[in-house]
Amino acid sequence: MLNIFKAMNERKPKLREFDPATIQRIKEGAYLVKLISEAQVATRKCEFFAGNAVDKEIKKTFEDEAKLLRQSIRTLQQYYESMTME
Repeated sequence: MLNIFKAMNERKPKLREFDPATIQRIKEGAYLVKLISEAQVATRKCEFFAGNAVDKEIKKTFEDEAKLLRQSIRTLQQYYESMTME
């Protein structure tokens, strides 16, 4: 069975290493995914605290911050999607 897999894999082209630009894009993509995830968590926390706030000024501050985070997330996702489409 092992000989069959070896024979199949010998015909496939082998990739030795990525060029520096590709490596940078991979790292940048991974960083963007992490950044988007963290921003989503922060947005949910701001919405939670806004829901629990008694003072209207504090509630508005958390809501404004959540709105800014959502806009940032949307921008980062669009950039990530444009990166992956290339």
